[in-house]
Amino acid sequence: TNWVVVVDIPCGAIRASPKPHPILLSIIPMMAWRSSGSTNDEMINKLRRFGVISTSTLEQGFRNVDRRFFVPKGQEDMAHADQPLKEGNIHLSAPHIYGSALEALELQPHSSLSFLNCGSGTGYVSCIVADIMGPRSSNYGIEIHSDVVEHSKNAIETWKLSSGRDSPQIHILHGNALDVDATNGEAVVGFDRIYVGAAVERRHLNKLTKLLRPGGILVGPVDDELVKVVKIGSSRDGNDSEDFTQQVLSGVRFAALLHYPKIETIIPSTIWSPSVHNYYPDSFRASCKEILLCSNSGYVQPRQAVSERQINLAAMLPRVLWLEIMSYTHRSWFEPAQSETAFLRQRLLEEQADAQRAHQARLEAEARLHAAERERDVYRLLANRWQSRLQAVLRGRGRHAASAASEEDDTVVATRSDVETALDTILNENGRRAIVVSAALRRFHADSDDDEDHDSEMDEDDHDMHEAVAAGDDDASLDDASARRSRRAYSVTMEDVDADESDLVASPTDAFASRPQVRTVSISSEDL
Repeated sequence: TNWVVVVDIPCGAIRASPKPHPILLSIIPMMAWRSSGSTNDEMINKLRRFGVISTSTLEQGFRNVDRRFFVPKGQEDMAHADQPLKEGNIHLSAPHIYGSALEALELQPHSSLSFLNCGSGTGYVSCIVADIMGPRSSNYGIEIHSDVVEHSKNAIETWKLSSGRDSPQIHILHGNALDVDATNGEAVVGFDRIYVGAAVERRHLNKLTKLLRPGGILVGPVDDELVKVVKIGSSRDGNDSEDFTQQVLSGVRFAALLHYPKIETIIPSTIWSPSVHNYYPDSFRASCKEILLCSNSGYVQPRQAVSERQINLAAMLPRVLWLEIMSYTHRSWFEPAQSETAFLRQRLLEEQADAQRAHQARLEAEARLHAAERERDVYRLLANRWQSRLQAVLRGRGRHAASAASEEDDTVVATRSDVETALDTILNENGRRAIVVSAALRRFHADSDDDEDHDSEMDEDDHDMHEAVAAGDDDASLDDASARRSRRAYSVTMEDVDADESDLVASPTDAFASRPQVRTVSISSEDL
């Protein structure tokens, strides 16, 4: 197991916690942009299939809160796309980011937990949390932009009217989450769950962790990491610092949580009254019921065997006074305090369950990795096969081009050989054949213009052959160009010989008379 220790946190010591396996860190980013759907249910089905949502409780919360109520105006057609949406100050993150963050918050369904959304934005996350935790939970949001506050309030009311569910009161406040007064209002007691919707610098993290209750959980982006912070309690060394555990969930990119403008923010406490009695925790409601019932009882107490006299204090105060007293109490006043040992035991069980789930997720991720490697090997084999086939085709074309050039050379050599053989025959015969050479030389000098025309025709044939090779034509085209060149060369040679023979003189005496002129000329095969 790899361990990471984070220190130098101003709010206290951060204990060592396991660092997730690199494969697990890549699970959520791999799902980005892949969970889009045409409807809200289709989007949730893909989030569940890709493992972004793993619990049925969170799945039901996403299904009960349709994302289309919270998107910026004019982008309703993109409401169920797994991508962020932005219009001015109104920004809505991708659904898979919300899914992974809410999973880490460990929301308890139908509980009385308190929730704070720092940078609440459109209110989409606040509504999902409210739907999961039920009407007896408390829900607050802080947003720095006034136009976004107005948009979120309208969206929340629209969702409530469309759902028809008994949801808790969601309070969206205009303020700065980094300037929350921890000595007034609800912040005095703290919150059980905190979600941060924008990136926080690590040096400012203590401004948010101090708002946690013992056992509370904070999830949000710190720099470029999505982290989970759990508050254990006061430090054991006797000072005023507090102990936290911190765990890195994944790498993320969020817009920064704004520092300015600075707005002194006080989260107002909820004042109890009979009209909101049903929205309070069960422990508070039960205690309030007993007190009010006792206030209506008689003053006379049953006789006890003890020496001290026991009286019913509730009967000594009128009912209206008890109602006033109850309005000053906090919703968590009657909850039994949990010892640190019990809390650590509970956290141990939760960590064991998380480790089991992480191990199972690792096995699944490794299986997907092996499948991807096999698929990669198949594609690599296909690529090598196609590369070999392409090289074979290119080599075949090269051989065709070389064969055409070789045939051209063979034709020229054959033509020269025929001329040399004919010359030998002429020189060895009677003297009349020798005049052919003389006439050929004279014709060579006289018909230079005809030779230039012949050369241009041969160049045209060469050009046609090179174009055929470059264009990848078949063997028939190459053979046709080569044959035309050979026929042209052969026809020129034979025409010269025939023309020379037509110039022969009939008299042997003239032939012998011209012999010395022939012998004075040295002719090689290259000159011919």
